[in-house]
Amino acid sequence: MGAGRDEVVRVGITPAGTMSLVRSHHRDVLGRLAPVLPPGPGPACSHPGLVWAATRTPTGGGTAPAGVAELARSLTGAGSMPPLEHLTPGGTSPVPEWCRWGADQLLADIRRTSGAGDADFGAPDPTQGIAHLEAARDTLRTVWPEAALESDLLVRVIVYVQGGAFRSATLRQTFGAVYLGTSSVASIPAAFEALLHETGHHALYLRNFFAPFVTNGDVLISHPLRPDPRPVSGAVHAAHVLARMAYGLTRWAAAEPAAPPEVTARRDDALHRLRGTIEALEPAAEWTDEGRRYFDDLLRWEKELTAAQRS
Repeated sequence: MGAGRDEVVRVGITPAGTMSLVRSHHRDVLGRLAPVLPPGPGPACSHPGLVWAATRTPTGGGTAPAGVAELARSLTGAGSMPPLEHLTPGGTSPVPEWCRWGADQLLADIRRTSGAGDADFGAPDPTQGIAHLEAARDTLRTVWPEAALESDLLVRVIVYVQGGAFRSATLRQTFGAVYLGTSSVASIPAAFEALLHETGHHALYLRNFFAPFVTNGDVLISHPLRPDPRPVSGAVHAAHVLARMAYGLTRWAAAEPAAPPEVTARRDDALHRLRGTIEALEPAAEWTDEGRRYFDDLLRWEKELTAAQRS
């Protein structure tokens, strides 16, 4: 795995490490899909439709979700990464099966935690949200180019949904897709934070594909990102994304003294919740050797970010 070995236990980002992890994961996805892929060169990049199909295709071949071969052909032979896709399930335009499945999973989780039996997702007009997201991507390229590269490599589709208090989500089974509620793209700083948040989930899923960090991931604890108790593994995710959010917002504020006040407000909130999440993890998490190295790096990040905030 080369440069990816150190990247696995790093909170931060190096281009070489990211590329190594992405290539290894992509090879695994294609390997699981090999019996149902068309002959010839494989897809040039991963896609949530391929990842979802790989999780649903029996080992050794068998029946794969419809459209896998067609999707694979569309991603084969391109000289560069295809552009970011934007989808809105819930409207009149058809969306891929993997996208409908993902929205249904999120809706089921909302109903399970909120008890809203009649909750549903609508299809917002994504025009302004897309504009805010593209501006946020431009800002990220300026203030933290390594994170922009990581996001470009890991996130291939943005799914816009509208429903209650839903903000954003990533599902491991549709790795490569980010689901965004309207509040997550209501402003450029909101979109910037959401991009760091959900790319951070992708980055940690990618790391844990190669090395688990905790041995008691299913034990329930509370943390500042969710009102209901969540597994230790979820709290590790919360800490990771909060550290990424706080760092990216810190870099934006430092690079642009005239940045909107929302930038520092969101940075301060992310740092406050990061400290609370670390405090929840310290007595509860049982770390693997790789996890201990990762957590030590996370503690260093939190210390340095807090010092930068006070300076």
